[in-house]
Amino acid sequence: MIKNELKGKKILLVGGLNNTVDLIELAHRNGVTVGVADYNHGTLAKSLADYAFDVDAYDEDAMVRLCIEEHFDGVITAFNERLGPIVRKLAERLNMPAPFSVEQLRMSTNKKYFKHTCMHYDVPVPKEYEINSPDDIYSQNIEYPVIIKPVDCASSVGVTPCFTPSELEKGYDKARKASKSGDVIVEQFLPYDEINLTYIAQDGDIQLAAVHDRYFNTEQKSATKAPDLYIYPSRYTDLILDRYNKIIINMLSGIGVKNGSLFIQAVVKGDQLYCYEAGMRLNGCKTYQILEYENDYNTFEHLMEYALTGSMGKHVRFDPKFKRWYATLNVLGIPGTTIASVKGEKELNSYPWLVHIARRDGVGHTIPADSAGTLVQDTTRIHVAAETKESLVERIDKVNELFKMLDEEGRSVLLKPHNTAEVLKALNYDL
Repeated sequence: MIKNELKGKKILLVGGLNNTVDLIELAHRNGVTVGVADYNHGTLAKSLADYAFDVDAYDEDAMVRLCIEEHFDGVITAFNERLGPIVRKLAERLNMPAPFSVEQLRMSTNKKYFKHTCMHYDVPVPKEYEINSPDDIYSQNIEYPVIIKPVDCASSVGVTPCFTPSELEKGYDKARKASKSGDVIVEQFLPYDEINLTYIAQDGDIQLAAVHDRYFNTEQKSATKAPDLYIYPSRYTDLILDRYNKIIINMLSGIGVKNGSLFIQAVVKGDQLYCYEAGMRLNGCKTYQILEYENDYNTFEHLMEYALTGSMGKHVRFDPKFKRWYATLNVLGIPGTTIASVKGEKELNSYPWLVHIARRDGVGHTIPADSAGTLVQDTTRIHVAAETKESLVERIDKVNELFKMLDEEGRSVLLKPHNTAEVLKALNYDL
């Protein structure tokens, strides 16, 4: 619980995706009531909220009227890049706080803007090629492999690694179609270790709160690979703290970040870091649930407090080296299959080392047939904690043993989980 003075306040969640329902529980434990507004009907979030409104979030005038007529004290969104600027503009019209400006949010909504901002502040990034038409593919001296992405999509949608000019031409068409703006970015492809850095800003004090390693599913044959496991803390935490943290914080401070939570995704090759993407929002892997376990600081809860009061609340000193080991299992579904039953949740919740189960997809959901290699096929995220890396691996195995999603014939709709023997071998470092 944060503060008693939040009791009785009323917050509007804009965009009630399934993975936002945590906010409702966090609000209720602080005595805050929640409304959900978007154009989707009968969603899980709307069924759990105190108030539900079928309103198009992009209709700014309608949203302003709703907030005034229903006497909301604050507005918030999460996990969605496109809604960030909408909520910021809404907050400005209502004279309510929102953590990032529309300009700062471009770090999320435009990969080129993020990259060029990094370059301005000497934050290392992959080499870029300017491709504005298929003709540019053949007229430039491009060193393959490269990777092409829509500048404004998330969850690996529209992304293609390319090893030849003809593959790049096909990838260009795919990325343009996926992009809302029709713009793409082409970069040097770096198939090395991937990490995620979580930063939290509190009244201008920007801290690195967590670094985790990203492990990828290799069973599935797809152009891109979906992550199926995250491990905290990263083997590269000391490297980031020693060589890169100051310049990244300098960049964030330079663009005016004062409050909020954000993440940066990067590749590490040897001692060299390459930052390639940012999210000016909570990350979908729900690091905030691990930070609550580690630091008694739930970032989502504090962002709610900011939306209601203009303050992030209790100031915390973060240590990304962590006192414990943590894993997040991304439970990936097989594209085209339909979930008929879910087993193991009750038993898993009985274990004290289980941090949280965040199920995105329920019974009756069909994993999209075209979702291979993207986080769209992620059905559930499960966090576990341990005092030793050996115990961590044992607990990952226990989750994989107990948690099942089956189709109507009793067959698993899940991809084979990550090989934990490989994981333990990779954990060749200590806390």
